[in-house]
Amino acid sequence: MNPAMDNASPPQKSERLLSLDAFRGITIAAMFLVNNAGDWRHVYSPLRHAEWNGCTAADLIFPFFLFIMGVAMTYSMGKRRQGAGPGYALLAPAIRRTVILSLLNAALALLAWWAFVGHFRFYGVLQRIAICYFFTSLIVLYAGVRAQALWGAGLVLGYYFILKFVPAPGSEAGMLDRFSNIADYIDTKLMLPWLYEIDDKLQMGHDPEGMLSTLGAMGTTLSGVLVGHWLRRKDKSPAPKAAFLALAGGLLAAAAALWSRDIPFNKNLWTPSYVLHASGWACLGLAASYWLIDIRGFQTWAKPFIVYGSNAIAAYVGVGAMSYVLVGIRWHDEACKTMRLKTYLYQRLYESWLPTFFSPYVSSAAWGASYVLLWCGLMWILYRRRIFIKV
Repeated sequence: MNPAMDNASPPQKSERLLSLDAFRGITIAAMFLVNNAGDWRHVYSPLRHAEWNGCTAADLIFPFFLFIMGVAMTYSMGKRRQGAGPGYALLAPAIRRTVILSLLNAALALLAWWAFVGHFRFYGVLQRIAICYFFTSLIVLYAGVRAQALWGAGLVLGYYFILKFVPAPGSEAGMLDRFSNIADYIDTKLMLPWLYEIDDKLQMGHDPEGMLSTLGAMGTTLSGVLVGHWLRRKDKSPAPKAAFLALAGGLLAAAAALWSRDIPFNKNLWTPSYVLHASGWACLGLAASYWLIDIRGFQTWAKPFIVYGSNAIAAYVGVGAMSYVLVGIRWHDEACKTMRLKTYLYQRLYESWLPTFFSPYVSSAAWGASYVLLWCGLMWILYRRRIFIKV
């Protein structure tokens, strides 16, 4: 895999894992469903992010992306280390991909600025992926496996001590409330006009992809790197690999539950307990996919997800752009109220009849499911034509 939800090659006999491609595809399809509700007042609870502390199924999607990226980096960069000498030749592809991801993030941010009438946000999903990819690349390319494990543990534990023992001015140490924690304070000082949320009275901002919380996100990425090293081992057969991966996932999830009593799960701050929780469930998800697809050979059901995973960056950017365009195109209706194209289409194609037979939650979810199906079809066309858009 290349960066993040990166683009897979078509299925072939190689070191590449079809299960990883399928797991990536499942993750991105779930993201499209979560991010594109027809009516945000009617969203099923598993598809809704936790307001602050806590973790829902929707909160696991982004860390799964980073975990998958880490797993795949061991494959792509392992080959790169074998085929190239030390120095710039090893790092140049990572720099190029980081720049491209950052530019794509900026393009989507500009579309969001246009769609939502003037609020520009510097941070974002692709920007976080770019940062995690670049710094994890340095660690993977220039440190051994043991050092990589130490880096991962050091980042998570270091971030824990910052959150617990470094107070934001005017707040107590360990305060994790919105606008009162050290992560929000740092982001406010760095990027106040361009954050996801801003409290005008406090003159404080918050961004779920902020700078300090990227330490936790890098820990998630490195957990995937370590799993990738395990899966690449030649001295272990597939079945023990899957069993150990499932065991590791269960232990991580249990440890996370214990740690959450001290510091809660919080995606907005990417807390250390959340890192372990998400990594544990990612291990379990990948173990199940690996056992079903690569060991037992049950591949037919996974084909749509492999298709998604083969052009994941293209799908992500395309869906994001489409969402912003549908929100940004607007006009005044007969009552002089602003009508957005998304609202117009949703009301006429879904809300006008589905609630008659089902609940409004069904029609809202159906809008998101339409994104999943539409873009699966578009990605299938690219897949059939062997067009794989790489970053």
